Amino acid sequence: MPYGKRTQQSTRRRFIEAVGVAGAVGLAGCGGTSGSGSDGEAAGDAGGGGGMELSYHTLFVGGDGAVMKSIVEEFNETQPVGDVTISRQRSPWEEYYNQLFTSMAGGNAPDLAISHATYIPRFQDTLVDISDYATATDGYVEKIFGACQVDDGLYALPMDTHPVGLYINQDILDQVDAEPPFEDFAEFEATCNAIRDETDALPFGPNPVDGLSVREWYTSISSMGGSMFSEDNSEAVFDQGAGLEAAEYYHSVSGERNWDRADTSEERVLQSFLNGSVAMMINGTWGVADMADVDFNWNFAPPRITPNADRLRAATDSHTLVVPTQPDGTEERYQKAVEAAQWITQKNPEWGTKAGHVPAWNPILEGDQLQNSDLWDQTLKYYTDMAQNGQLAYFPQLSNADFYDASNWNWMRQMYGHQLGPKEAVSKGVETWNSNL
Repeated sequence: MPYGKRTQQSTRRRFIEAVGVAGAVGLAGCGGTSGSGSDGEAAGDAGGGGGMELSYHTLFVGGDGAVMKSIVEEFNETQPVGDVTISRQRSPWEEYYNQLFTSMAGGNAPDLAISHATYIPRFQDTLVDISDYATATDGYVEKIFGACQVDDGLYALPMDTHPVGLYINQDILDQVDAEPPFEDFAEFEATCNAIRDETDALPFGPNPVDGLSVREWYTSISSMGGSMFSEDNSEAVFDQGAGLEAAEYYHSVSGERNWDRADTSEERVLQSFLNGSVAMMINGTWGVADMADVDFNWNFAPPRITPNADRLRAATDSHTLVVPTQPDGTEERYQKAVEAAQWITQKNPEWGTKAGHVPAWNPILEGDQLQNSDLWDQTLKYYTDMAQNGQLAYFPQLSNADFYDASNWNWMRQMYGHQLGPKEAVSKGVETWNSNL
């Protein structure tokens, strides 16, 4: 199992071939949508001390950035895995993967790093298979843990799952006597139509940052039982069936339904939601940070937003901790890195109670601290229910393309902004994806 069996040179060569120079990540995501701000400190935390210091790269800002900062501080104060401290280096989401990929390709990778589960197969060759280092893994939620396993190996430990849901200005819904959660799309549709006809607000802006993103679209095609790719992920197939239906629906949201404007200006939906001129929007678990200081009553519901849906599926991914291979990596250093990852993922309920994510460790997920938290009744009980009832749709794990690269989704913004019709848009999207695959 030691990675000395694979030379660092050959691993780096295969890695560079897989990713090109560095994948450009552009979809706004888990570090917070809007100016949720920094976590109130410099870009890194020094571990200090005379023992082993592990370098740890993260992408968290805003509310979850502050929580991760406190987790690392507690680790360094209590030293739960021996004379080991962590030096945390934080980069913004839009820069993070470029910097991480460059460091791994250049042989300067950190000891620990955050990776979305979606990326694990793509960068498997530069990650340590931690199967023989990790202990007590039976406590992770099976579905979330499974996203960390590739080719019979274990390449990460999961912190959470972070699906999307429907954030609601309840003061606006009270004007039309609507009380979520919605039982089905028909109730959601009736509420949107009533808001359009009886209030001054726009009913529904799908995405807080771009107007429409892959998160909402993938939620809808999954809720209709569709797929983006062929079974072996070798070909994009969403220019027909559920993929086309979802495109037609979202084109109508900013068009004939008059639920939103055909405007993809950055953060237009989020700012309109926060100022009370948009009634509902989709956001992820991290969206609770944006709700902290709103001056209206807000609510939350599972995303039953899709016509012709025969199930509920919410798009999701997971934050995981990976251990990159090192040119001079030792068994001891890899072991301590994994032990630190276990402590971070298994001993910190505040990742749910304060950051708002659904913990991947069952004892936390089922524990009193989570269920007695302020966020439980607001969002977490709904997210947890979706997770436990098989209502999550993980993004495809591609070994040869960057799922989050914003250039893969230009067609979607053009469609929502009515520069392209639905059929033309999905055809362009399939062409883009197949050229990448």
